[in-house]
Amino acid sequence: MHSWPAHRRGPDKENDMKAATLGVLLGAAMLPALAQTTDDNGPDEHVHVEIHCKTFTGKCKPPPPPPVPPAPPAPPAPPGPDGERGVPPAVPSVPAVPALPSIPEPPPPPKVPSVPAEAHAACANKAAGSALTWNLGEGEVMKGVCAKRNGKMVFVLRSYELNG
Repeated sequence: MHSWPAHRRGPDKENDMKAATLGVLLGAAMLPALAQTTDDNGPDEHVHVEIHCKTFTGKCKPPPPPPVPPAPPAPPAPPGPDGERGVPPAVPSVPAVPALPSIPEPPPPPKVPSVPAEAHAACANKAAGSALTWNLGEGEVMKGVCAKRNGKMVFVLRSYELNG
């Protein structure tokens, strides 16, 4: 097996690439011309009739009669009963959306009971701002802070929970 020197490989590959590129470009340029077709039944059809008369008298038979032209297209469909042609029937109207029932009024808020004296007494020994939770029983909970009012520590209600 013979190996070409390295200096010979480059130019050959370059010439091969040039030839391949030229072939692709020529093929792309010729493709539209090759893809064109003619319509033999179109209105631009040219008819050429040749009659060869080989007689010694100089008189030839008359040419055959031309072919019969095609039949005309069918007439359009007659109008429908409502006088319109080709119109589909009207789409039925969409039924109205039923009205939503009104939202019921929420129940009235529960009455907040007064703070029991025991909660105020529990704040007597606490510093101002101390948090205190007081359980009234039966799911009733009072949460608040201790504060100094009129010189005395009292329980100040911040939230009331009724879980029932």
